[in-house]
Amino acid sequence: MSQGGYVTLVGFVAQDPQQRETKNGSRVTDLRVGATTRVQDRVTLQWRDGDTSYYNVSCWRRLGDHVRASLRKGDPVMIKGRFRARTFEDKTTGLPRIAIDIVADTVGHDLNRGIANYMRPRQQPVDTGTDPGADGSEDMAEGHDMIDEEAIERFGREFGESFSEADLDAPASGMGQAAGVAAPSPTPS
Repeated sequence: MSQGGYVTLVGFVAQDPQQRETKNGSRVTDLRVGATTRVQDRVTLQWRDGDTSYYNVSCWRRLGDHVRASLRKGDPVMIKGRFRARTFEDKTTGLPRIAIDIVADTVGHDLNRGIANYMRPRQQPVDTGTDPGADGSEDMAEGHDMIDEEAIERFGREFGESFSEADLDAPASGMGQAAGVAAPSPTPS
């Protein structure tokens, strides 16, 4: 592990990821992440949201491709990476500002706040010059659409409901909801 400041950031996606290409041809996906602290009112003992801080996160190459395909605005995320602070002059006010940039090593959904469905990218079959259908590779082209029925049944048993592939295709309303399962109420942290 190299030296430098490492951070684990828990927050939410503030803007849809944007992918760009650097001058030397490398792909980088820029992600804006917000983190809101929870504070307890000492008088009423009620929890409320505190201030929100925003961070710029850079995800390089394959990680960036996966982030762009997996994350949307509002998704709860956890990010591990190196951070650095930089100062710049605000163009409208002329005042110096500080920005925190994070170069991500790892990005994932925060499963404390919802359910995610992981999909491993499939290896492309190697063309051996033989009959392309002989090894069943024509099914692999459609493999990204296949859903593990046994996993759906396990999921349904765990949450006391029955699910089908059609249920998983139905859009879930609200952050942290999937396939008709109500999101758990937030617990104070």
